[in-house]
Amino acid sequence: MRTQKLLLPGLLAGSLLLTACGGGGDAFEEADPGATAGGGGGGSLTVGGAQFTEMSVMQSMYALLLEEAGYTVDTQTAEQREIYAPALVSGEMDVVPEYAATFVQYLNRQANGPDAEEITSSDVDATIEAGQPLLEEQGLAFLEPAEAADTNGFYVTQAFAEENGLETLTDLGELGQPVTIAAGDECLDRPFCAPGLEETYGLDVAGVTGDSFASITGKQKVVDGSAQLGLTGTTDGTLEGLGLVILEDDQGLQAADNLVPVVNEETAGDPGVAEALNALAPVLTTEDLTQLNLQVDEQRLLPEDVARDYLVEQGLIEG
Repeated sequence: MRTQKLLLPGLLAGSLLLTACGGGGDAFEEADPGATAGGGGGGSLTVGGAQFTEMSVMQSMYALLLEEAGYTVDTQTAEQREIYAPALVSGEMDVVPEYAATFVQYLNRQANGPDAEEITSSDVDATIEAGQPLLEEQGLAFLEPAEAADTNGFYVTQAFAEENGLETLTDLGELGQPVTIAAGDECLDRPFCAPGLEETYGLDVAGVTGDSFASITGKQKVVDGSAQLGLTGTTDGTLEGLGLVILEDDQGLQAADNLVPVVNEETAGDPGVAEALNALAPVLTTEDLTQLNLQVDEQRLLPEDVARDYLVEQGLIEG
């Protein structure tokens, strides 16, 4: 389960832990205030984000799209949101790939405390609308969200699904069998995990295995039958090769974690940035992102090469 962390005001200094690459020059030198605003296809931009496969792929796609539009682009990565989010607010970064619901709730907790009421839902448009005031307070804005979403996904073996006619979590609940979930102990308390499965789908959760999110050990336990249900992300490309399949969240338990660019106020004023990045929104699907992740994680291809090939194939950049 993707954790949602508070944006702590004292962590702006932590942005010095960012790793910069590309473009040449000092990523932390004072920017030309006229370099991006209203540029409409020129100037220098920094694309930031977190350090894991999916974010590396998304960063590379954003950078390539912006370069195609005439910008000079650097990239910076950080281990956690507490580091790159303040850098985005301060202007050290101009755009980051994010998850709509997670980022909205992250800002909600910053503004209203760690126990702030959940304001997101499975509807991406409603989620983005709910988050608009929070983004505006930070001088941030969402661009267009992609269809691609990486939410919690619950999987079973393909054989078990076929044997019992399962395609959705509703089907699993109607089966009426107790299930052990290959997940960590926190699943027992998280509303999007065991409690939500019980309340929304009527599942009888017998317990959890203690395995971490998306872990190979958890997948092996589902394969060997010591757990009936596993927890991973919906863009996990390793499942098919293990004979596993995600059951559809047909009643919308999970919040809308569609991939979406977040930009700071200055960058939001440049129509060229929005035009370049919004072109990806109607193209990128969850299935596409799953395959891109798989190419990096299993085929050991570089994220930037995978991103470039995809964008060329989709006609979004020149080959």
